[in-house]
Amino acid sequence: MRVLAIMGSPRKGYGTIIMQQLEHQLKLLQEVEFEYLYLKDVNLESCRGCHSCFFKGEDKCPVRNDDRDAILNKIDKADGVIFVAPAYALHIPALMKNFFDRLAYIFHRPRFFGKIAIGICNQGIADAKKITKYFNQVANSWGFNFVHHLEIRTMPIEGAERKINKKIKKTCKVFIKALNGKRYQKPSLGSVLGFSIRKMLHRIAIDETNTDYKYWLEQGWLEDGKQYYYDIRLGIFKRIFAGLLSVILKPQFKKMFAGDPHQAYNQYLKLESLKFENVVVS
Repeated sequence: MRVLAIMGSPRKGYGTIIMQQLEHQLKLLQEVEFEYLYLKDVNLESCRGCHSCFFKGEDKCPVRNDDRDAILNKIDKADGVIFVAPAYALHIPALMKNFFDRLAYIFHRPRFFGKIAIGICNQGIADAKKITKYFNQVANSWGFNFVHHLEIRTMPIEGAERKINKKIKKTCKVFIKALNGKRYQKPSLGSVLGFSIRKMLHRIAIDETNTDYKYWLEQGWLEDGKQYYYDIRLGIFKRIFAGLLSVILKPQFKKMFAGDPHQAYNQYLKLESLKFENVVVS
């Protein structure tokens, strides 16, 4: 069993101390191969926001000589991934945000189905819950089965270690159970709606040069009757809600891509979708 801890702090601080204790407790429950990936130690260039990875493919990214693919390889080999970051200025540190930005195309083309994820945030005073919620959103969007979140306050309070260790032990039990259990769980309503909307978009905006479209087509996600990324029985409420949302949004997508979808995407890439008078982008 392989576990990868992706460390988003610019230094080895309380997050590392917490993770080393978690690794210790995890190995008491089951033999695991545990690896730390410190984002501060890898070469990950800043995302340019050019959208090339979405429409043209991640291989067309203008940043091609950093460690992005090596990081992806580590995630691919892992059974479970732990997203770890402290609360900085009310959110995650820039290192981890850039990591998510550089892999933004996976939000469009999820690939980590069957892998388990948890999120951990150490805070001084506040906002850890907001951060682990964000980890949940990212992980689910990428295809992970996000099963647990852990928020730890690192203020110097007497007896803090005992309380923290109790939380860590609970997290380890949940994580191990998920790693050894069913990897494909029933998706949330939000996940079902997200799939339904993107499927409808690609079925309307058919562009065979678009990497997102080609990926969805290859995965079989555009087929009639396909309700989710993987085969699983959805409840009637989720199916009805997804159907109603499709009925509401379908006319808007048809209007948006009434002409040539490829041309519409190119206009967006070239910053021509919005045309205000007396505004020239230079």
